[in-house]
Formats: sequence, C-alpha cells, structure tokens
Amino acid sequence: MSESAPCVTVLGGSGFVGSRVCKLLVGEGARVRSVSRSGAPPSWALSEPWVESVEWVANELTKGPREDLEAAIGTPDAVVSCVGAVGFDGANLLNGNGKANTEAAKAVKKAGTATRYAFVSVSSELEALDGTFWLPEWLTCYFAGKKQAEEAIVDAVGREGVTVIRPTFIYGGDAFGLTPPRVASGYGSAVEEILSNGIISKIADIMPGTIKIALRPPVSAEAVAGACVNAALGKIDERELDTTAKINKAAGAPAATGFSDFVAAISEKVSELTAKKAEA
Repeated sequence: MSESAPCVTVLGGSGFVGSRVCKLLVGEGARVRSVSRSGAPPSWALSEPWVESVEWVANELTKGPREDLEAAIGTPDAVVSCVGAVGFDGANLLNGNGKANTEAAKAVKKAGTATRYAFVSVSSELEALDGTFWLPEWLTCYFAGKKQAEEAIVDAVGREGVTVIRPTFIYGGDAFGLTPPRVASGYGSAVEEILSNGIISKIADIMPGTIKIALRPPVSAEAVAGACVNAALGKIDERELDTTAKINKAAGAPAATGFSDFVAAISEKVSELTAKKAEA
C-alpha cells in the first residue's frame, strides 16, 4: 500500500459499525488501523480479504498507561470513532460514551497529526428529550457521555475538522438482538422505506417527543459507515449529519427498498401459485 495513502485510525473498529468503516476504508485505498478492546476483526468478517489490510490493535481506551493508548492510536491523518456503550448502567454509559472517547481524543490531540474526526453520536431529536421529567437517569447519562465526547473531539482537531453523525436507530446484519438492540437488514430496510414516506414524515414532524422519534426512519450500518468514511477522507464537508436522509446522502447510499422487495416477492409467489392452479 502506498505510503502517500491517507492513514485513518478507527476507534471501535471491531464493532458493528466500526468494522464496516474499516472495510470501506480499505476499499478506498486508505491505511487503516483499528483500535478496540479485542484488537481483532469481528467474526462475520474473518474470511474476508480486506481484514488482512487492517492493523488490528487492542486497547481499552480508559485503562492502562496513557502512553499505550497514544501508541495504539498512532499518528493518523484522520480518526473515526464508533466507540459507544448502551444499557441501563449510568456509570457504564458515562464511561463508555464519554470517558472512552475523551481519553482517545486527548491522545489524538497530543499526536497533532489528525485534521479530520468523524464521530457517531445520537440524533438531536432524541437528545432533545434530555431534561424531561420522566427521562430515566441512565438515558441522561447516555446523553451526557455523548456530549462529553463531542466536546473533547472538537478540542482535539477544531470544529471545522469534525463531522458528527447523528442516527436514530441503526440496523444491519443477519440477526436480531436485544443487548445491544439489533434489527436485521431486510426488516430494517423495510421499516426505513415505510417511515421515509413523505406523509409519515409530515405526521412525525407535528408529533411530540417519543412519538416523533418512533416515526423517524432508522438507518443502515452501511450508510452510517459510508458517511464516516467520506467525512474522514474529506469527501464531504459537513459538520453534522442529522437524520437518516442526510446520512444516506453523505454516504451515497441508495434508497431503502426492503418493503418494496417484500411486496414484489409476495406478488411473484402469488403469481406462481395462480399459474400452477390454472394449469391444474
């Protein structure tokens, strides 16, 4: 790989979105370093050739000597952080979303080489719920951690070098899950297509808080990864990508067709059964 190729450090590169960021960066010809707790590629990608082009480094960000973290991050031209935590433990959410990203950003600032930094945060509409009387403490901690991370990242490279990606719900992969919550690609794409309908969008606009958010379309992990990559490589110049439509546009992602594909498959099946019945 050419030494002139951009060098990108991906924080959380073994994870759901981060691994897809690594894959896309390799495809763009970048030199890629993944920093994660495991320091290993995810199981779904073990047989894929792009894995061999990534430098996999183990570091927990909040533990161990700071010198080890600095060495793990290296001297990148750009950084992508997909580091985050979910759950109901407030302290863990502050640590996994806030402190982990803050410590990493300090190391990036000390290195002094990165000029671009993409960060996967949270939808502004979801964050706007912070401070409402019924909001559970753990969710307040989640928002606080994300805010700490954003502030530290801006401090590391300057506001003009930062792109914050703000998804609502991210779907992808082949399976459903609860911890963390996961929705498979086919189902998620169908929901995205339905909720992207103009009429539903207008209804969502006038709805209060949680109903509004429930009616917003989710976004695919591939689209979030694509937006991160294009931000890190300087292909887009946006400070924030807030809403699924903006994330998809930044990633160059096609419109979701999960629902249309489902309807087409059912129609084809019905036609086959009708034809067989007519032949009989």
